[in-house]
Amino acid sequence: MEIDTEENEVSLLDLLLVVAENLKLLILGPVVVGLLALAIGYALPQSFISQAILALPTPIPTPTQAPTPTPTPTQAAAMMVSPVVLDPVIGSLKLFAGRPIDVARTGLAKQIKAVVGKDGLLRLDVTANSPLEAQTLANAVIGTWLKSTVPGDQDRADLEKRLAYAKVTLASVSRLLDRLTTEGLANLNQPLTRGEAGTSLVAVGELQARYFAEVLTIPRTLQGLSGDVVKQSPTLPTEPVAPKKSLIAVMAAFGSGFALLLWVFLRHAWKSVAQDPQAAEKQAKLRAAIGLKSRMQ
Repeated sequence: MEIDTEENEVSLLDLLLVVAENLKLLILGPVVVGLLALAIGYALPQSFISQAILALPTPIPTPTQAPTPTPTPTQAAAMMVSPVVLDPVIGSLKLFAGRPIDVARTGLAKQIKAVVGKDGLLRLDVTANSPLEAQTLANAVIGTWLKSTVPGDQDRADLEKRLAYAKVTLASVSRLLDRLTTEGLANLNQPLTRGEAGTSLVAVGELQARYFAEVLTIPRTLQGLSGDVVKQSPTLPTEPVAPKKSLIAVMAAFGSGFALLLWVFLRHAWKSVAQDPQAAEKQAKLRAAIGLKSRMQ
């Protein structure tokens, strides 16, 4: 037991001696590597994020579902990274010039992040190499998406017909409601008829409210969503989010320090093994084999 303890103490002292002999290398090496990594971090292109928040309106109930209902926040988030939005943005801002459209589309999609929160708000993050570029790109994405909410030709024609019908029907229902309200129950002689008249008055009033809602909502649908859904306009970032220069320098310093420490121990072990004649012979064969392999290459 005492012999094992002495051997452990000797081994520990040997390791400490190796570290002490190479202390300057183990300190200066990581420092130099860390400074180089910091300089490289400053040379790398920076990334800035412009953030925006959108709140989509809640659809108003109508007698029948509209041909082009208001998109949900999830649908809007999917559309913002779809070719319907990406292709016009690439064309208007002349992004990824000279590259195929599918490559440009994939590259731009990586810069856009649209997420719907638990509060139902759509949060848009757009990344670019400069603050102004990030803000400009975010505005272009939102503007192009808003244009995509405008109905197409067929849907527009259907909505216009529906609007015309709703206006005519609303006018007829309003006249009927006015007549029922004016006449009241003066000409009704039977209690049953009086109850039927009251029921008809409520039903006509509900019908009027529904067609009135259609007359209000269909013109908005024809125009598409407006900029009012943007509750927070794209911000102009001031601080880059990447690269994290300090983190890069620290990780490089720690990594190089560990690699140098491992190299120092391996070199010490190599020299220690060389003192054994049998191990020295194996080392000579290993050097010869490595030298032969190098010449063959």
